[in-house]
Amino acid sequence: MSNAPLRIAKVETLALSASFDDLYDSPDDVPGWLRYPASSHLVLPRRGQYATLVKVHAEDGSVGIGECYGLPSPEVTATVVSTVLAPLLVGQDALATTAVWERLFQGQAAGGHNRGFYLEAIAGVDLALWDLRGKLAGLPVHRLLGGPIRERVECYASPVALHADPQDSARQALGFVEAGFRALKVKIGRGVRVDRAHLRAVRAAVGEDIGILTDANCAYDLDEATRVGAVLRDLDISWYEEPLQVDDLANLAELRRRTGLTLVNGETHFTRFDLRDSLLHHAIDVFMPNVARSGGITEATRLAALASAFHVDIAPHGVGSGVSLCAALHLCAATPNLRTYEYNRLPNPIREQILRNPPEFRDGALTVPTGPGLGFELDDAAVDRYTVARF
Repeated sequence: MSNAPLRIAKVETLALSASFDDLYDSPDDVPGWLRYPASSHLVLPRRGQYATLVKVHAEDGSVGIGECYGLPSPEVTATVVSTVLAPLLVGQDALATTAVWERLFQGQAAGGHNRGFYLEAIAGVDLALWDLRGKLAGLPVHRLLGGPIRERVECYASPVALHADPQDSARQALGFVEAGFRALKVKIGRGVRVDRAHLRAVRAAVGEDIGILTDANCAYDLDEATRVGAVLRDLDISWYEEPLQVDDLANLAELRRRTGLTLVNGETHFTRFDLRDSLLHHAIDVFMPNVARSGGITEATRLAALASAFHVDIAPHGVGSGVSLCAALHLCAATPNLRTYEYNRLPNPIREQILRNPPEFRDGALTVPTGPGLGFELDDAAVDRYTVARF
């Protein structure tokens, strides 16, 4: 067997888009809660579901497939991959995932491009390289990571969106319970009175045995977040996600001290350097990396290890297509300090239709893929249906 490196020959990107308008008879029929599911969308409403697929072609003809986070525009990360990263990738060793990651990160770090779209672009490449490694080895990625620790991943439904009527929040929450979930996340961020009304309605509908998590999407300042925290405690809710701006570490630490709640952060953090600062400020209890945002599996494993040194769990953020869903499940399968996984249930054809073998959900848990690489098979016809640009 040759020890010669397997070189990267070509990188291909596909921007995928599924408009909400196409899910209904007319744009006027799209419900407001779908356009504005969270407080963070009040400025930029959701228009659909998006993802950027990355295909890394090796010189022997083998292909690995990954995903970059697509919101708010998949063409952005597709352009970064094709115009900035691809020239740094061609000719590199396709199996040297850590070396390639460092090459891409250092390629722009001195220029300040070490967060945001650039890291999301790196994530898509990294996932594709791990998929390729697993396929060539004939092993699922979680085996390459030293797992599995678990073969099924406990998850919660997300989100109960920002409905106008508390009873609509209750109905959506009850629907998740009827679908088999034992925990669910409720979007908050509209002030103490409104948050209290919706959380009370949800608790009354689902009962005391169902776990309720909350996500404010950075809606509050310290004093308002403290008042809302008291509502959460009254309703036996501990999970308090992004109550303040994610970089307001001193006030997050103070809120954690005031409320005693489980403070959750991380879906908009990108690297171990972001997490390091939160840990040193004692501003976090659970960290939520998204493998399609925070540098892929290579950086996510570093994040999980760093978090474990501070006795902090991870609970990966679950927004994306079926490709990043599979990738996240491999990370979950091999991570000792896993708390739970966010199984996003907003309407998403890109998540539900582009895989021939989507992960099975049953009894509150998702089954980890067992096929080589990330363990999925793309439905090429479905991918073509949602592809709006190729690079």
